[in-house]
Amino acid sequence: MELALLRTLTSREFYEGNKSIAKERIFKSKETRAIKNTIDLAMIEYEDDINIGDIEALFFSSNQALTTAQKDIYTSLFRKMDLCDELNYEVAQDVLRELNREDAANELVDMAFKMSNGEITSLHKVVEFIDRREEDFMPALKIAFESMDIDELLKKNDLEFKWKINIPTVAQLVPGVNGGQLIVGAARPNTGKTSCHAFLCAGKDGFLHQGAKVMVLANEEATNRVSARYLTASCNMTIDAIKKDKTKAEQFFKPMKDSLNVADATGWDLDRMERAIKAYKPDILIADMADKFQPEGSYTAHHEKLKATYVRLRILAKQYDCVIFAMSQLSAEAEGKVFVDMSMLEGSRTGKASEADILFCLTKTPMIEGQQEEDSAERHWLVLKNKLTGKHGRVVTMFDPDTATYSA
Repeated sequence: MELALLRTLTSREFYEGNKSIAKERIFKSKETRAIKNTIDLAMIEYEDDINIGDIEALFFSSNQALTTAQKDIYTSLFRKMDLCDELNYEVAQDVLRELNREDAANELVDMAFKMSNGEITSLHKVVEFIDRREEDFMPALKIAFESMDIDELLKKNDLEFKWKINIPTVAQLVPGVNGGQLIVGAARPNTGKTSCHAFLCAGKDGFLHQGAKVMVLANEEATNRVSARYLTASCNMTIDAIKKDKTKAEQFFKPMKDSLNVADATGWDLDRMERAIKAYKPDILIADMADKFQPEGSYTAHHEKLKATYVRLRILAKQYDCVIFAMSQLSAEAEGKVFVDMSMLEGSRTGKASEADILFCLTKTPMIEGQQEEDSAERHWLVLKNKLTGKHGRVVTMFDPDTATYSA
């Protein structure tokens, strides 16, 4: 492994990025230490990349007093180095850190022995050792700075959306979404939250029709009921109508079934969510309810826990280039109100809103005395935060709970 590491260190890119932890002393044999010393000299002496032949020539020219037997040993090592494949840079960094750990451990043992026999009488030497060796365990800092190329900047900031919103009035405010974005949607119970994401995904011209892979992680409503909403939204038929004409329903639902995964996520934490994202690679992830996915760590205040949850959701969206729809609740303060604000998000002060690229709330027109629930079909979409287009406001749609569909 040391020879493969030495081979990798002949790459100027890797050498320059890791020379602070690739010290000569961490190599275990005097021969590999001597070769590492020659690589250091070559990197100082020459500007271009160097190969094994260059290192070998420089080594022997600098060590002319070697015996024939010693020359044979080093010649054999250089031949083996030449046959080694260059290590993956991340693997090579791990090897360097492991060698540093072993070397530091040996130095600590030596210091402990000297303390026990009185050669070291102060902890100052130990503190000095820790300060000196701390960076040896840290990977080289690499920052991916944004390109300042004008064409690249224009391309990246072009307001083109891969996944289009399929409700025309809502699309006036939010035309679409892209991977890496966190969309927070909130409503009071029985307003149509589940139907909302079902229609955006499976309804006419929804994300599934556009070719998106959708994964729904449901930890509140039973998955069979969630799946049924996607079925009815896909074909704009009630369950009773589907029972009477399954062939018609299948025509609409079949093309999207392979791209839709609905799972019971009751009791899941965010680590398990991440494993699911890694395994199934969705374009769109629906977390319903997002608040119930447990973050890592313990929190004394509920709003701090929710903040940690939404920070992690935003990171996951960016890390895996998927759109995450985080469905949430509005507090009791929003009951019966059409116009709500960010302060009415359940359990959160500013944590949810601050992490969202889009924050929308779904409310319904209050029923008047004598009115039946089904008569109150108006649903108000309030876009309270919009980092994508900057547009805010309210649009009114009509909601059919029997088919889980929305219309302008």
